[in-house]
Amino acid sequence: KELHRKIRVPCLRPLYVLGPYKSPFSDAAVTTSNAIAVASGIGITPTLSLVLNYAGKKRINVVWACRDPGLVEYILHKIDIGAITKKSYAFIFYTGTRELALPKDLPSNIFIFTGRPHLEHTITGIVTAIHSGDGLPEEIYEAQEKIANAPFQQRMKVALSRVVEIYNKDEMFEYAVEETEKAAAAAVAEDPVPESDGTIDTAPLDDSDPETAPLLFSPDEVPVDEVSLKGLDSMIYEFLGGIGEYSRSDIEALFHEIDSDGSGFIDRDEFDDFIGMITTESRTLSNSQHELLSAMERSMDVRRSSIDSSVHRSTHNNILGNDTTIRYMQNLLKYSEGDNPLEDWSIFYCGGSNEIAQILREVTSKYNIDFAVEKFDW
Repeated sequence: KELHRKIRVPCLRPLYVLGPYKSPFSDAAVTTSNAIAVASGIGITPTLSLVLNYAGKKRINVVWACRDPGLVEYILHKIDIGAITKKSYAFIFYTGTRELALPKDLPSNIFIFTGRPHLEHTITGIVTAIHSGDGLPEEIYEAQEKIANAPFQQRMKVALSRVVEIYNKDEMFEYAVEETEKAAAAAVAEDPVPESDGTIDTAPLDDSDPETAPLLFSPDEVPVDEVSLKGLDSMIYEFLGGIGEYSRSDIEALFHEIDSDGSGFIDRDEFDDFIGMITTESRTLSNSQHELLSAMERSMDVRRSSIDSSVHRSTHNNILGNDTTIRYMQNLLKYSEGDNPLEDWSIFYCGGSNEIAQILREVTSKYNIDFAVEKFDW
């Protein structure tokens, strides 16, 4: 009626509006407490809408295959998937060719993989983790929240107390030195100093500007075997990925604490003194620090597992399920007494791939799980 009222030019052509129609895509999720929403491409849009609608009420795990890097980056940067799936898992299978520009600190219940998913492995892995209670996503999410609520300096020192037991400090320092040299070379390549023609006074960059100061160092100006702010930041991200998010001011404060002589670089003696202090403090951790360390260990172990199998490689059975989880599901059905042990699970698909839809039909039929498809033939 509103549309008709706004048409000011008389028209003899009729307009018919049909719908809305009830979607089988959402009906399947409503009837079960646990669900797996499989999406491909732009099918993630209605999938996330459904997940958001039932956030906190249903455990809806997301499996998304997409080859468009822009779409993946938009979803990850603009939508807080971790929050709406904090009691579920979200697996993203990226099949594009360009490297993704990922957020710095993804929620620990979100995993990104290259290559196509093995759907039976993925589905049995999710169901096994949740049904058995050995790997509940909310436990991972709660651990990450505990990390985020702790001050950066405390997170940093507690995490280092664990990391120095795993990695050699020589390896950590050498990595930071290499990243320092790379950053200096990249800064010169991207922003070479223009030649002066003698007629214009060129004001130097302000060293006090935190955004530009680290870029002032050329490779010739970086002392041998010393670490810049950028090098320290890269080392922390590589070796201490489980410490959660931190700001530029956080990393600057830490850098100045280690750089005891104020030279603008961390030498090996300063680095060793800092690691030695951390190691000494770790022997007298308080109960709350031990709890924080436990949360960090879990977060770092999850991240380390995902790094071994995600964006860098396409073998991911250690996280997403394998022949062991298939046997678990088969035995669950084989030895159940009467009732269907998976009756509280459903799977649905939104996307345009007939191949994915057919595979899901075969998997759901094999394990006696309800299945529905959101149609793309409106």
